[in-house]
Amino acid sequence: MVVSAYVTTGGKPYIVEDRPMISRSSGDRVKITHTIQPGSDETGCLTCFYAPPDHPILAKCPCFDFPEYIVNEIRASQYIYIRENSIEYNQPTLQPAKANSASTTCLCCGHSPTALTVRDNITTIHFDDMIMDGIRNDTRPCNPLQTFCCGGRGEEVRLESRFCGEMCYRGRSIGAENCGLLNSCCCCVPCVPVGCPVCLCPCAARKTIYVEDAKTSVRIIREARDDARIRMEVMER
Repeated sequence: MVVSAYVTTGGKPYIVEDRPMISRSSGDRVKITHTIQPGSDETGCLTCFYAPPDHPILAKCPCFDFPEYIVNEIRASQYIYIRENSIEYNQPTLQPAKANSASTTCLCCGHSPTALTVRDNITTIHFDDMIMDGIRNDTRPCNPLQTFCCGGRGEEVRLESRFCGEMCYRGRSIGAENCGLLNSCCCCVPCVPVGCPVCLCPCAARKTIYVEDAKTSVRIIREARDDARIRMEVMER
């Protein structure tokens, strides 16, 4: 049975009373209010060449980048959209392409030993999520110099939710993405010390977005969040 309250009806507003932040001003489309330029991956001053298309393994050497075709695909796939009630961004990664012959399918478990393709990594966060409580510029010191010497991904915008005098991150609920063993072994929601790295504490309520201009991006995201919370009457008091 279809509930009529959740049927999109053309240009009429789409209202979700139980969670207003999911609502849209138009039922058949999602309004994008701003776009933010993503940061670009830089490999550093030692990298001088693209690896040949048939030998991407050379990218493991300091002086080679991945083949030019896949670098261009990665850049073309990146985007950051500020929507009326949320932020959506894609920070893609690489993966082996599908095998194109029976022999490589058998020998390489269905993957190509030479070709690469893009793996999208799309995240959507609504503005009433706890992770939108803190939005700040978290770009590393001397970022242009460090990028020139060692490579980088652009400037950094950190989304996070802290408490206890800004000393701890709130933990995500059990069952959240990347909780690993914690999901099956722990019955409580964890808290994470601020200094704990992401690789050890993936359940912390924090996200990093790589952008071209962190200062401007922080301002745009904060203004969009505050505007949405006022409109949806969920502004914290």
